[in-house]
Amino acid sequence: MTRLNIGVFGARGIPSTYSGYETFLTTLLPELVARGHDVTMYCRRGETDGDDVYRGVRRVVLPAIPGKQFSTLSHGLVASICSRFARHDVVLSVNVANAIFCALHRYTGSPIVLNTDGQEWLRGKWGSAAKGFFKGSARISGRCATALISDCVAIQDIYQHDFQATTTVIPYCIPATATVRSPGVLERLGITENEYFVVAARLNPENNVDTIAQAYSTTDLKQPLLVLGAANYASPVEGNLATIAHRDPRVRVVGHVDGRDEFFELLGSARAYLHGHSVGGINPSLVEAMHAGANIAAFDTQFNRETLQETGQFFTLESLPNLLNSVIAEDGAMVQVRRHAAQRRASQTFNVSDVVDAYEELLVAAASAPARRSLAIGTRWSTQP
Repeated sequence: MTRLNIGVFGARGIPSTYSGYETFLTTLLPELVARGHDVTMYCRRGETDGDDVYRGVRRVVLPAIPGKQFSTLSHGLVASICSRFARHDVVLSVNVANAIFCALHRYTGSPIVLNTDGQEWLRGKWGSAAKGFFKGSARISGRCATALISDCVAIQDIYQHDFQATTTVIPYCIPATATVRSPGVLERLGITENEYFVVAARLNPENNVDTIAQAYSTTDLKQPLLVLGAANYASPVEGNLATIAHRDPRVRVVGHVDGRDEFFELLGSARAYLHGHSVGGINPSLVEAMHAGANIAAFDTQFNRETLQETGQFFTLESLPNLLNSVIAEDGAMVQVRRHAAQRRASQTFNVSDVVDAYEELLVAAASAPARRSLAIGTRWSTQP
């Protein structure tokens, strides 16, 4: 395989466990280095622990204007200019908001690959202007980047039908290392294995963390509900959760859990993990929950069904109280079958080797293709480019 000099921008920095992009890049980029590629990541000031080398990845820290509205765009502008002058063989950008900055590369002869992620224009954290910007970015993305990545077939279909853009399907992967049991976190939180529910997500409206907590509070269940997650802005979800937790002591707001083994322990040891993400595509935390052997009940969307298939259960906010009661009554042997099926699907479908293979193949193809020519390849997750 051709050795590449790869630039990366659009995420806060590595290492990180805060959100999907950062967690994923913390796995992907060192794996590319291990395969012989030179990788430079352009990180945001204040969002990474240094500007030295992390597991072979060179980190360059650049400024960004603070705040949810301007941080991504200001960093994207600066990083796109710096990465262009660095003359990388190919650049990988994440977040469709950076589409306009990718055009700088494509139309000056520098190949660039853009991971579009999900439907950012539907996320409740954004106002109408920001939503319009994200949808506009998605609409022009096919003309701004050499190649686009969708994380699932459902997102590929949206880009094809709504934006007339061809994408390559490559999902997020499970962690590169095996999980290690960390039962001490249960004792520290005063909970017992299989005797609590857990919901884990960034506290954004579309992830339904507060609405799940509200639905849970209408039940007579004795098991507590642990809420794991945080927000990087003044999210109304935090206030809603505080109100619900004050009224119902069974709802316990734990916050963000930094330790990955502790996080996986909390997911895998729960009676059920409730995944409330309602906006596509594939969510990295759902893949991680499968990897952790969680008994998963997910919000009923085409994206969550594509990820889980038959290895989980699905709910709407109206049906959630009944599902919770059925989970309590469910036969333990059947639950174990579902847990093992989810782990098996995660290791077979979302394994690190296959995901890195696909990224490497696409980056090599983009580096050798004319920058102004659109490129897509078939992968094991979708043979249709």
